[in-house]
Amino acid sequence: MSKPAAPVPMRSPELHIRSRRQLTASGIGKRQLGLLLRDGRMRRIAHGWYATAGAPEEALSALRRGHRLTCISALRLHGIWAPVSPHSHEAALRTGRRADRGRAVGQGILLHDPPPTAWPVDAPILPLMDALTHALRCLDATGAAIVLESALHLRLITAAEVHEVAAGLSARHRAAIFPLSATAESGTETIVRRFLERRGIAVRPQVLIPGVGHVDMVVGERLVIECDSVAFHAGTEQFHRDRQRDLRLRELGYIPVRLTWEQVVLDWDRTSQVLLAMVRRGDHRAPRTRT
Repeated sequence: MSKPAAPVPMRSPELHIRSRRQLTASGIGKRQLGLLLRDGRMRRIAHGWYATAGAPEEALSALRRGHRLTCISALRLHGIWAPVSPHSHEAALRTGRRADRGRAVGQGILLHDPPPTAWPVDAPILPLMDALTHALRCLDATGAAIVLESALHLRLITAAEVHEVAAGLSARHRAAIFPLSATAESGTETIVRRFLERRGIAVRPQVLIPGVGHVDMVVGERLVIECDSVAFHAGTEQFHRDRQRDLRLRELGYIPVRLTWEQVVLDWDRTSQVLLAMVRRGDHRAPRTRT
């Protein structure tokens, strides 16, 4: 039994940011705009850009610099699970100084080249395909797989579009990224599953276990790995449900391993070695009856 398919989300997220042209097209003239600004329902961000409550500050900051968010900074706002980065990934118009592009330019900003196709003038962040194009040229193979699998799982892109956005990569880089899975519900799942699969270890993602429900992955015959997707811990009720699931898995003969976001993202060297040790010990194999 498979999970029901989710509805296809919109390609452009609602960021509560509008250009002057968009406001005019929606019937907001100069006088009405002035009223909205005076009573605080709208604020001017940069030349030609306005925002209402709920607009993400990272997108506003880029607009003030004359840039647009791209790469993983834009992908997060598109709803995609993206690796952490100390930088705000931004793209400038083609009039920007090329010497500054592709490197940190101070204040935690990493400036990318403009996309080969002109982005929509009224888009406050780069469109999804352009942001993915930048990400695939910025991230390592695992990072690229994370964002592509997340986009596939969310049904934001098709398999054909994945190959389209990866077409300009070297054969070596493509080989390191593919194959992909559309089952991963988080980047932490992608990291763990790919690590094991690339070492020849059998992994079944998103397995339905009667009496338990779907688990993130089953390694071999009985090692169940569950991965937290975010960097915060669940409340008491969720903690209790997770422990009930773990106990039921034990009752059914499985060995449950629950990994936190921090263990996968921040302490992966240590975590990966523990997982390998469990596999070498045979924890993923069902016990054999002695004769």
